[in-house]
Amino acid sequence: MSNVLHFNESLILKIDGQPEQNELLSTLANRLFEEGYVKNTYKDAILEREAATPTGLYTENINVAIPHTDTKHVIEDAIVVAILDNPVKFARMDEPSSKIDVRIVIMLALSQPHGHIEMLQKVISFIQKQDVLEDILAHSENMDRVKSIITQYLL
Repeated sequence: MSNVLHFNESLILKIDGQPEQNELLSTLANRLFEEGYVKNTYKDAILEREAATPTGLYTENINVAIPHTDTKHVIEDAIVVAILDNPVKFARMDEPSSKIDVRIVIMLALSQPHGHIEMLQKVISFIQKQDVLEDILAHSENMDRVKSIITQYLL
């Protein structure tokens, strides 16, 4: 297995409409599966883990969710990002009884346990840059720009 983290335009999804959380998570997990980065067990594992251990991060402005699951469901490291036209409710990581409106979802597929900690630290640092998140939302039609921003901060 390589330590390369895969990320490209096919792993950026602009989501319009109003999907439910599980529908959204399934869409992202399916994309990772279609691209060959995760096993067919990944989607169910993501849905189970999100129900048990929520990943919504409250930032006071643009909230983000970072769903991820056990390394055994991953073939190759990748991230898939959803930019939501309409917020989707996620339970808060730090306060699971509270739901927040999430506008950006960064789903992690990581094959090494230590990779989760490193990537979560990068993501948390990234989402504190609200101006950068605003830039992503404002330019969500421009996949090159979104890819460039995310690559700069997360890869």
